[in-house]
Amino acid sequence: MSSTQEKLTALRSAMSASDIDAWIIPSSDPHESEYTAEHWGGRAWLSGFTGSAGTVVVLKDQAALWTDGRYFLQAGQELENSGIELMRGGMPEVPAIHEWLVDTLPEGSVVGFDGKVMSHHQTEKLLAAFADKNITIDVEKDLLENIWKGRPAMPATPVFLHDDSIAGKTREEKLAEVRLEMTKKGASHLLITMLDDIAWLLNLRASDIECNPVFLSYILLTDTEVKLYINSSRIEDDALQALKQSGIELLSYDAIADDIRNLGSNTHLLMNPASTNQWLVNALPDSVKIIKAASPTLLLKAIKNDVEIQRTGECHQRDGAAVVRFMRWLDENIPGGEVTELSLDECLQASRAQAPGFKGPSFPTIAGYASNGAIIHYRANEKSCQKVEPKGLLLVDSGAQYPDGTTDITRTFACGPVTEEEQKDYTLVLKSHINLAKARFLKGTRGMQLDILARQPVWEAGQNYNHGTGHGIGYFLNVHEGPHSVSPKWIDQPLQVGMLLTNEPGMYRSGKHGVRIENVMRVAEDITTEFGEFYQLVPVTLAPIDTRPIIREMLTQPEIDWLNQYHDRVREELSPLLSGADLDWLNKATQSF
Repeated sequence: MSSTQEKLTALRSAMSASDIDAWIIPSSDPHESEYTAEHWGGRAWLSGFTGSAGTVVVLKDQAALWTDGRYFLQAGQELENSGIELMRGGMPEVPAIHEWLVDTLPEGSVVGFDGKVMSHHQTEKLLAAFADKNITIDVEKDLLENIWKGRPAMPATPVFLHDDSIAGKTREEKLAEVRLEMTKKGASHLLITMLDDIAWLLNLRASDIECNPVFLSYILLTDTEVKLYINSSRIEDDALQALKQSGIELLSYDAIADDIRNLGSNTHLLMNPASTNQWLVNALPDSVKIIKAASPTLLLKAIKNDVEIQRTGECHQRDGAAVVRFMRWLDENIPGGEVTELSLDECLQASRAQAPGFKGPSFPTIAGYASNGAIIHYRANEKSCQKVEPKGLLLVDSGAQYPDGTTDITRTFACGPVTEEEQKDYTLVLKSHINLAKARFLKGTRGMQLDILARQPVWEAGQNYNHGTGHGIGYFLNVHEGPHSVSPKWIDQPLQVGMLLTNEPGMYRSGKHGVRIENVMRVAEDITTEFGEFYQLVPVTLAPIDTRPIIREMLTQPEIDWLNQYHDRVREELSPLLSGADLDWLNKATQSF
């Protein structure tokens, strides 16, 4: 099967054989990971839409895909002539999936999905919506298993140690902190399903998911036991020995369900309904008391310890030097007319490969020239790749993994002459970035309260960007990390000292250009007054911001001062790592504006 229509026909045949009226395929794996291994890429395989977020729903005579504002342009292009309707999630008049199913399906219908890739929280939401129409669910099958020929196998990359000296804490220290939080919540058992939480807790890493140094596993934790569910043959010898010395019991990956079924009646199980799949919840005995809350590992992981903070700074220096080498190459080669979106990514990766400790990208590079820059999560391929001309704007969003940090940086470059509209959009985005970067905020502030600071300059111009302003970031872990964020969405998690988050406002004009400027920032103490403790955001990312597209008159003097101070710091910290033409270029790029 090569076409989406053929795949839809095969799926509908399987649905009919199982008496299922609607089949849901989310973009998730059994651990509710944001990015998934190819084995769970069924939504992309079926629909042809390759973005990281989206859900396909297939009925007997129609199909639809929901995604968010980051992917509206991309999804519209990739779903063309597929027979799958694009649902622009969150937009007015666009129903949510459960609303659409209730409105479309007759009473008594059956909705199916693979219970291993649908969270308990999502399942409960569906069941509540379906109750009035007597719509039931079937979660015991994976209909793709028999129709997806050549489906990639589950990954099993080597699991290796993340040294305690780099992690800043031993696994025993982390386990003690987690157990303390379990006791506060009255839990006798903790089920950990999120892969980055497990990697953080055990000071282990692997590469089961592209760009994410994690491994397929579960943990069941009590006050005396740690059970790790994983194929132990893939664990490197020194890591295996370290786990045994820590008293961690190893069991097969699939054994988790049987152990869940055998939990005793006095069990108080702490589990996160948003990251625990329905397959595991179905295995729970009725006698088990469930405590629904986020795993303590989520917040503990997000607050970086002193070693992580220090090493992250060093990591960003090395990464910043690599980015500067790339920026110089870009400046020198664009006028020749031979740079493409794909070739510049190759150069960027080659430059980063020179940095000590480089392990690979932290996500696929987004390199969008001109109109491709307006596709928020664009990924160049041979078909879409544009040649970068010596005019207009080029957006490059990239990052890297190192043993002592994860980086994520976006810069937008003037490739030559730019239009007045491009200049205005670029300057507005820079103003938005600076507005957030300069923020002083009271302890207890949530990300949503800061989001408006970044949006205010673009709102004043009657413009907006359709994505969050910032996300947490891991430490040699996932580039997107919770529980905190900066976005219009209310997340009841105060920003705390030691958290890392990105500052990445943008502006996108379909068919024209895109602009985004992104730094990783650290939440740090600022001042204490009679009114309370105040925090600030300290830039961690170190790389020049292109000043060529700026309309100077649109910036205030405090904004110019911030830009000059930032560039002074970039020059001071990166100069020792550069020489020759690279150093000359850095000095010129960071001169006072």
